[in-house]
Amino acid sequence: MNKKLDAFHLKIIAVTAMAINHAGIIFAWSHSANTIGLYAMSEFVGRFTFPIMAYLLVEGFHYTKNLRKYCMRLILFWLVSIYPFYLMHNPTYTFSITDIPNNIFFTLLMGLLMMIVYSRTNNKAIHVLIVLGFSLLTVLSDWSIVGVLIIWSFYVNHNQKGKTQTIISTFIIFEIISIVGLIMNNASPSWIAEAFSQFGFLVVLFLLLQYNGERGYSPKWIKWGFYWFYPIHLVVFELIRYFIF
Repeated sequence: MNKKLDAFHLKIIAVTAMAINHAGIIFAWSHSANTIGLYAMSEFVGRFTFPIMAYLLVEGFHYTKNLRKYCMRLILFWLVSIYPFYLMHNPTYTFSITDIPNNIFFTLLMGLLMMIVYSRTNNKAIHVLIVLGFSLLTVLSDWSIVGVLIIWSFYVNHNQKGKTQTIISTFIIFEIISIVGLIMNNASPSWIAEAFSQFGFLVVLFLLLQYNGERGYSPKWIKWGFYWFYPIHLVVFELIRYFIF
């Protein structure tokens, strides 16, 4: 199969899907019967983002020349993005340090640190403790425990042919079971939209299978632009919500 997507293409897809997903959250498309369809699609497309970011994080771990700088970039943008991410989920604009959920950069940071520590031992019992420990640190973070588990799955199966399908399929099953359980307790339109969105992972499976392992277009301004896109697009959306809606 002729694989046509490089890392640059995957990043473009991930940030576009992220923006669509966050628009659905910030502009509260789930709160109106007229926009519930838009919300469902925004959630569906939003499911592309984290698996792509997790996959590329694992690629970065294996190929980066400086893991320390990689960690520092994630720390920087985790801190820069704290308040914009908080506002996305708190449109009243109140600020309490105890209520702040960690954004996606914190989850990615914990995943990167997990891989660094994990790679330094061959003891399976310690491996379990490492994955469990870093997963628990993300309980209050975007994608929660599941995020680190996805990163770990990609990490332990790196460069093993045919494993991507298994990883994504397992994740789909997990998500569908959890969402169906929620629907049984609360069959509101927004939860039905959430259940529908889980099938977005099937698209991620297809996209990752098209990855050719190449970096693609990556000048320094593009590299940093992908990092800055996260807090900037949240701020722009918040300004639109504040002044127009």
